[in-house]
Amino acid sequence: MLHAQFGFNSIRILPVAKALQIPLVVSFHGLDASKLLRKKSYRNGVKKVFNYASAIVICNPAMVDALPLTHKQKDKVVWIPYGIDTQKFSGIVHQAHSNPQLLHVGRLVEKKGVPDLIRAFSKITLQNVKPILHLVGTGPQENICRTLVKELALEDQVQFHGWKSPEEVKQLMQLCDLFILNSRIALDGDSEGLPVGLLEAMGMPVISTRHTGIPWAIDDGVNGILVSEHDTDALTQTIKVLLTNEEKRHSIAVAARKKIEERFTIQQMHEKLYEIYSSALDKRQ
Repeated sequence: MLHAQFGFNSIRILPVAKALQIPLVVSFHGLDASKLLRKKSYRNGVKKVFNYASAIVICNPAMVDALPLTHKQKDKVVWIPYGIDTQKFSGIVHQAHSNPQLLHVGRLVEKKGVPDLIRAFSKITLQNVKPILHLVGTGPQENICRTLVKELALEDQVQFHGWKSPEEVKQLMQLCDLFILNSRIALDGDSEGLPVGLLEAMGMPVISTRHTGIPWAIDDGVNGILVSEHDTDALTQTIKVLLTNEEKRHSIAVAARKKIEERFTIQQMHEKLYEIYSSALDKRQ
């Protein structure tokens, strides 16, 4: 059988699956269930895939309404959230440091909302300490972000790390007090599926937005804090509240880790995929 990752790859591989008369499973991840759907040729292509596919895997339930599925095709849809290696990203043990440390991990693209994160960060004032914002990732908005940091005179408080390996990201998570992902729908329609970086961070206090699949991972006020997309003032206030409330940070971190272990492990993801493969093969026999 064939498993196509991303809708655009499933369109390319569909003729092969048909020619060989073998099952096809397709997984959608974000761009392929948002921005690309604005193109008529792509929409028509995935509709043909849906007709043939044995299973349609989505990483967040909101994709059911976004994808051009018929009522009958929706019966093929299975929600399988991403899973992380809980041995590699275990509960975070924070190092002692004098200034609060904030962390963003993700490409510097519009849907990540990093310029607005920098603006929110610039408004944070804490008595006798200067918070530090760590930005991990590269992308087309890097120059915009660097220019903004200079304009706001934050050069000594914002650190650009560029690309980092998973092990280096883990080390930064152990250093930092808060993880922030300020996601939103981009002007071109691009949106998140379910950010893996956010799941990996859910052993520490996390702040994010009410955006696509994120509320399926974060229960607001329990294992993280959510603000509305583009609400920079609310983001600033939420950061301040958590930085000044150690007990709240601890309770969120503990609850976040519990949610990951219950719902978002790589073992659970693999088991669900195995079930889908077995079912698809059984139907073809």
